[in-house]
Amino acid sequence: MSSSLRNIGANALSILTSDVMNRATSFVIYAMVARKFGAFEFGQMSLALSLFYIFLIFAAAGWKTLLIREVAKDRLQTQKYLVNGCLIVGVMSLASLGVVFGFVRAVHYVAGTKLVVLLLSLGLLPSAISAICEGIFQAWERMHYIAYVNVPSNLTKMTGAYLLLFWNRGLYAVILLLLAAFFTVAGVELWLVLTRFQAEPAPGRDRRGAGIDLRFALSTLRSASTFLGIDSTCAVAGNLNIILLSKLATEKEVGLFSAATQMMVPLLLVYQSIAQSIFPVMCRKIEPGLRTLRRIAEQAIEVLLALAVPTVAGIFFVGQWALSVLYKNHAFAEAVPALRIISWLLVPQVFSSVLGQVLVATRRERITLKIAMVSGALNLVVGWPLIRWFGLEGAATITVVTALVGSILHCIPVARLLSGISVLRTIWKPVVAAGCMAVYLAVAITRVDIFAGLSATLVYLAVFVLLAVWASGGPRQFKEKYLVLPDKAAEEN
Repeated sequence: MSSSLRNIGANALSILTSDVMNRATSFVIYAMVARKFGAFEFGQMSLALSLFYIFLIFAAAGWKTLLIREVAKDRLQTQKYLVNGCLIVGVMSLASLGVVFGFVRAVHYVAGTKLVVLLLSLGLLPSAISAICEGIFQAWERMHYIAYVNVPSNLTKMTGAYLLLFWNRGLYAVILLLLAAFFTVAGVELWLVLTRFQAEPAPGRDRRGAGIDLRFALSTLRSASTFLGIDSTCAVAGNLNIILLSKLATEKEVGLFSAATQMMVPLLLVYQSIAQSIFPVMCRKIEPGLRTLRRIAEQAIEVLLALAVPTVAGIFFVGQWALSVLYKNHAFAEAVPALRIISWLLVPQVFSSVLGQVLVATRRERITLKIAMVSGALNLVVGWPLIRWFGLEGAATITVVTALVGSILHCIPVARLLSGISVLRTIWKPVVAAGCMAVYLAVAITRVDIFAGLSATLVYLAVFVLLAVWASGGPRQFKEKYLVLPDKAAEEN
């Protein structure tokens, strides 16, 4: 059965909507807690959530990605992966909770901080179960269920947090609200999987056993250990620069660095949602020669580069204005140099996001693990002196260097696997269009505001579409190339 870009776009939009709501909810609750209680309680909550998301990776045990790959190829295995996955994440969640308890005792946090961290850690189990359910939604390419559950949940969390803080209920009440949301989401998603995701076996085939199978669970856990290694390495590496900044500089630099990196989050969410949407398609299109897989990857890279390159160009001209609008504080103007450096990571991250899915779809996830380990080691070895000598700009620089090295390490094995990747063919159109946009901003714009950003975006889109139509050979060829996936075009030909 062929899939169109319209279906992938709908699935990507569903994941993006859910992820945006999750990030927006965290940001709003952070802001409300900071305004209500001040820096100390805000620090307690920030620490608790950081530890929660790190240990959630261990609780989920890498099961989600493996489940997506296997269930996408054979939906009859849905219940088997669900039941045994819940068993595994249950055990891993208890183990993670024990490690969290030992960690907070070892580092001698004050009693209030320990309680906040441990209370929030009780949400590891329901959150890990939610990850399994959402993996099933993705494997079946019904990502809209993720948005159906998470959007109302996040709206409820923001409203509830506001009311609790308005009534002076304290930080613990907010943590309990988050816990209630974790358990509610897990319950609803589990109900959806059990009632709406029952695959009927084809004639002559038996339904897979759905009971607990310890041998299968342990074997799958070993297979998922690579994904666990990838996710845990990325989680630690993702927080490393903030940790180094807090030790080698001050909390002010940490705040400025976080302000700059938050500007990248919207586009990185788009990367993630598109990569997750095409992953099941990639898993099904592993034919001899891998020609279809290559074309899917190249189209995804071209789409993401068309978003990334103009964003980098725009940040150089409107970055300071965007920071002032987002944070409503002129003190964040000091983050502009770091923001301009960090924006460059958007380009190499395109290749890592898409080509990483190619490696996993072709069962080469161990290469991805090695890349994550190399990137993490590079971040530590080079980042320490850079941050010590250059502070905020050093942290921004090592962030980009790590992203660039990671993209190169992804390109090398995938280029060998797919017999080459047409990098120049995919990047020249957005580069030329972004150049025209930059010239427009530099010459024609006298005042930076939202109208300047919109008009520059229209200039970019017009030039890009004209170049794409010309390169495709005409409007009809353009429509066939950008509105139909390669596998469908191949079938029609």
